Amino acid sequence: MTRSTDENSPIDKARQFLCDEIARCLRNHRYTVRVRIIESGGKPSQALLDSHGENGWQKESQPIADRLLVSAIHETMAMLAAKEHHDVWSARRQSRADEHDTELQFHREKLGDHAADKLASVLMGVLFRDHHDSSKDSRRNIRTPPPKHGQR
Repeated sequence: MTRSTDENSPIDKARQFLCDEIARCLRNHRYTVRVRIIESGGKPSQALLDSHGENGWQKESQPIADRLLVSAIHETMAMLAAKEHHDVWSARRQSRADEHDTELQFHREKLGDHAADKLASVLMGVLFRDHHDSSKDSRRNIRTPPPKHGQR
């Protein structure tokens, strides 16, 4: 493996973990997901995942304590929160003394009807677009067509 691949591995694992967990929430008709990062000594130490449904907020997973993975999840959530809005989702971030909450709200009508086993990969494409995909975001794709010149 190359060094760049090794360095990206925790981020890739964090992205896959988040997509798998969020897909599970969406399959259960829970379209708001909160990731809480708890800090200890100024560094991310735990990650918690909750979802919001008819009965309010519910814990979705056991606390994640692998510091490398938690740090990667923290970095990933900060990146998503910086984007704030997208066609399919929006993000909101709140910080307190020793924790950061990032809430992702998914627009169910824009997610479409994807097969349950494909939802995690759909989320991977929606949440983590590369710079080549940004023109596909409909808000960025609104352009007036150029006038037609010289047609006879």
